[in-house]
Amino acid sequence: MDFAKLLNSVNSIKEEFPPVHLWDPELCEGVEMQIDREGNWFYQGSIIGRKKLRVLFSRILKLENDNYFLVTPVEKVSIKVDLAPYMIVDYEVDASKTKIILKTDLELSIPLDKEHKLELKRVGDENIPFIEVRDGIKGFLSRSVYYSLVDIAIGQENDSSGELMLKSFNCMFSLGEVV
Repeated sequence: MDFAKLLNSVNSIKEEFPPVHLWDPELCEGVEMQIDREGNWFYQGSIIGRKKLRVLFSRILKLENDNYFLVTPVEKVSIKVDLAPYMIVDYEVDASKTKIILKTDLELSIPLDKEHKLELKRVGDENIPFIEVRDGIKGFLSRSVYYSLVDIAIGQENDSSGELMLKSFNCMFSLGEVV
């Protein structure tokens, strides 16, 4: 399988999020794809610089048994993901600071709500905030977005439970222990 063939197959898909859960083609061997810890996408060790291409590929991601794949009706390519496929790089908040919309590096907006929960996970020696983006696929928050959410949480009414809680869309999310 070559990159041009994969690209042609992806370009033929019309839906924003095609039904990848219905597709189960054979795995294409010998293709090396990766998303690194900074959200950079690579094909055969070379960075995929065109944002339009990364956005297109992000729409056909599928998570199976904790492994990520790019899937079309006729091809399936394994993709190594260091943290998560999506990086949260920005956000919007309403005037009352209780409805937060997170924005990914791949042109998606996700409400921080009961379907898209924020959770801290231990990765190595640090806690990293992740959010459910879609279909079990996660996004991780950039440090600047995380620290901005900490500022918002500090401004919201919090009990003294020892955790800093952030309220969004009537849900509460822990941003970590208060020390």
